[in-house]
Amino acid sequence: MPASFANSPVKERLLALTQLVGSMICLQFGSSLAKSLFPLFGAGGMVGLRTAFAAIALVVFFRSWHAISRRTLRLVLPYGIAIAGMNLCFYLALERIPLGMTVAIEFTGPLFLAFIGSRRLADIGWIILTVLGLCLLLKPDTAALPDMVGVVYAVGAAICWALYIVFGKRMTGKLSPGHACALGLLSSAMILFLPCFTPAFLIGLHHPLLLGMAVLVALSSSALPYALEMQAMHRLSARDLGVLYSLEPVCAACAGILLLHETLSPLRMGGILCIVAASAGTVLTPGKKGPPNEQPELPQ
Repeated sequence: MPASFANSPVKERLLALTQLVGSMICLQFGSSLAKSLFPLFGAGGMVGLRTAFAAIALVVFFRSWHAISRRTLRLVLPYGIAIAGMNLCFYLALERIPLGMTVAIEFTGPLFLAFIGSRRLADIGWIILTVLGLCLLLKPDTAALPDMVGVVYAVGAAICWALYIVFGKRMTGKLSPGHACALGLLSSAMILFLPCFTPAFLIGLHHPLLLGMAVLVALSSSALPYALEMQAMHRLSARDLGVLYSLEPVCAACAGILLLHETLSPLRMGGILCIVAASAGTVLTPGKKGPPNEQPELPQ
C-alpha cells in the first residue's frame, strides 16, 4: 500500500475507498443498463439522455447556477467537451464490443498519460505489458477479430479520458468539486443537446417507462460516479487513485458477464489482467517522478 495512502487519516481513507468502490459499481451497472436500451434510443441517444439528465440532477443538487460566470464557463468548457467525446465514443464502442474489452482499451488513455508524466526506466516494462495486454485483447480467437470500428471508438474514448484528466486537474483549487462536475456535465449536455438528446427524448415520450430507465442510467453512470470521483480526487493522490482504479477493467468484465451475459476468451481476459497489472505497477513502482502538481489523477 502506498505510504501516502497509509499515512492519511483512517476516516479519510475509508471514505475515499467507499466513494471509489461505489463509483465503480454505479458506473458498471449504468453501462450495462444503457446497453440494454440501445435498441430503442441508439448509442448516441443514450449519451444525450444520460448527460442531460445527469447535468440537471447535479446542477440542482449543488445549486451550481450560483457559480456560473464567463470565467467559469471558459474553465469548464474544455472539460465538458472531453466528457462529451469520452461518453459518446464509449457508448459507440460498447454498441459493438463487450463491456470489459471497451473499458480495458479506454483505460489505456489515463495509463499512457501516467507513463508520460513519469521519469522511471521501470515504466518501459509496464508499457510493454500494456501493449501485450492490447495484443491479447485484439487477438482473434476461434471466431474472428473484434469489431475494429468498435475498437477505434474505444481508442477515441481513451484519448478523451486522458483529456478529461488534464482539464479536470486544471480546475482543482479553482472551482469546488461539485460545481466543476455539474457545470462540466452541463456544458457537455449543451453540446449533445440537438444531435443526441432531442431525437432520443422525442422517442422516449412514447415509451415513458424506458425513458425513466434512461434517467436511472444518468444517475448511476454520470451523476453519482462523477460526483464521488471529484470528492475522492481531493482526498487521495494520483498514485493512490491509480492503484484503486486499476481494478476498473476487471469490474467492467465482471459486470459484462453477470449483467449482459457477455463472454470473453481466456486470452482476452489475460489481456485485461495485463493492463490491470501495468496500471498497478506504474503507480506502485518506486522511482523518480515529476513534480506532484504535474501528475494527473485518474478519475473514471
